[in-house]
Amino acid sequence: MRNVRHGGDRFAVSRRGMLKAGAGLGLGASGLALGSPHPGLAQEASPVAAVTPREGDVVNFTYLRPTWGPATFTANGPYQQQLEELGKVDIEVQIIPVIDFDTRINTVLASGDLPDVMWGGGPSQQIWKDAQDQGAFAPINAYLDQYPAVKAAVPQSFWDLLTDGNGDIFFVPQLIYPVVPFFIFYRKDIFDAQGLAEPTTLDEFVAACEALSGNPEISPFTMGYTWHAKDFATVWDFAEFGWQPNPDDANQILPWYVQDPQIDMHFWFQDMYNRQLLDQNYGINPEPNLSDDRFKGGQSAIALANWASFADFQTNLRQVDPKAEVAVMDPLSDTAGTRMVFPIDRGFYVSAAYDNAEGFFDFLNWSLTAGTTFRRYGIEGDMYSVQDGAAVPIPDTDRASEFQGPQIEPLSFIEPIEEKLDWATIQRNFEGAGIGDQFEYVRTKFETYGAKEFYDYRNTMIISPTDGENGSLLYEDYLRPVIDSVIINADRTRADWDAAIEDWQAAGGDDIIAEVNELQEDKSQPDYGV
Repeated sequence: MRNVRHGGDRFAVSRRGMLKAGAGLGLGASGLALGSPHPGLAQEASPVAAVTPREGDVVNFTYLRPTWGPATFTANGPYQQQLEELGKVDIEVQIIPVIDFDTRINTVLASGDLPDVMWGGGPSQQIWKDAQDQGAFAPINAYLDQYPAVKAAVPQSFWDLLTDGNGDIFFVPQLIYPVVPFFIFYRKDIFDAQGLAEPTTLDEFVAACEALSGNPEISPFTMGYTWHAKDFATVWDFAEFGWQPNPDDANQILPWYVQDPQIDMHFWFQDMYNRQLLDQNYGINPEPNLSDDRFKGGQSAIALANWASFADFQTNLRQVDPKAEVAVMDPLSDTAGTRMVFPIDRGFYVSAAYDNAEGFFDFLNWSLTAGTTFRRYGIEGDMYSVQDGAAVPIPDTDRASEFQGPQIEPLSFIEPIEEKLDWATIQRNFEGAGIGDQFEYVRTKFETYGAKEFYDYRNTMIISPTDGENGSLLYEDYLRPVIDSVIINADRTRADWDAAIEDWQAAGGDDIIAEVNELQEDKSQPDYGV
């Protein structure tokens, strides 16, 4: 175990860390298992255990959660029916596309009519902390003590972090591994056909995009939304969307939108868009998985996307073009790397009005014990096969639609921390997709991106009063109209950006910066233990 520190709070987290559970990834039985970047920690394939149905009465609950993939979930499909039969539950699923979740959840919370179980941002976000403090959610301490598999799925240090001043815990966190590279994927077959070498610098990247332009069927370069550029942005030597040290004052950290390198990057993307080198669908189509869909559909030569998309890209592209070959560029400078993410990425609450929280936690405990094989792999024959006693996930492209990721993700909950480094399952996933020979290539690229780490220096568990009360409104009123339009609007200038910042600062932004720096005494680089 190593100490993990963020802005003064220390909590022990196993080096067998956490990994991204969203952002377009399949979850649980969707057939995607993700893991540690450390080859020495790769696990042996464990035998597939039989699933024992849960004992007890049927538990009914409504369940609201975001989906990172397309919102095509069809209630009461065969996977849901099997889950409900084995787990003895009756689940009414409600989904919101992740891109709309933060906006629409305000209405849900304001209504007071909450679902029995709902995903949220946790007490590091003012809206959720307020709802928690106002009694909207049930404390879960007793259930964690009663159901050990649920408690063990999350290290005690994180439960400690989530404990309020009264000793109560309300939030079940979804833990993630803080190294989540977003690769620069490219079509090696297209590059080879045009005699293009893999770019190694930003200038070479632009030159390659210029050489690839002019084909109306294929955009040179695509990304879904700006977060997809989090590791691309490290070329400018900063952590995108992060608070960074003030270069003129070592005792101060500053938000991303006042930092020159982050502003420069936005205008670089503006230039790429104006020259039609960046996908012209960017900023028009709000789908967060735009880059994934465009790339795997053969409509773009380069894409920024989560590293775990490799197998999905390769298998889908081969249906479009049997000669398609996916490759990954290294970071475009010797100093670039990956933007680390805070190890908690949403989670869920249980409504204080729900009358069977104990039954829900009994089901959750079952999913982490006797129901593990079903939770991880789904239905044998339809979602996985068994080879040498181990489960081999069937790729989505080879599954019937009712067993693909969009039908599974809305019925997912949490996974124990030890599953977050399962390189053995990732390798079996590659082998099941017929690309086992590329597994080591992808793992090596993962390690290359992870070799240099970029951090957000702000401790999100410490909330500035002004930010908590008005921060979102100030951003919406003064910053978003400019920042969200810069890339696709050639008329937006640096003067527009600077003016928006000045207005934001005068309206309360300066207070937010001052309060964050006063309340967060430790402004050193976080240590997430990897």
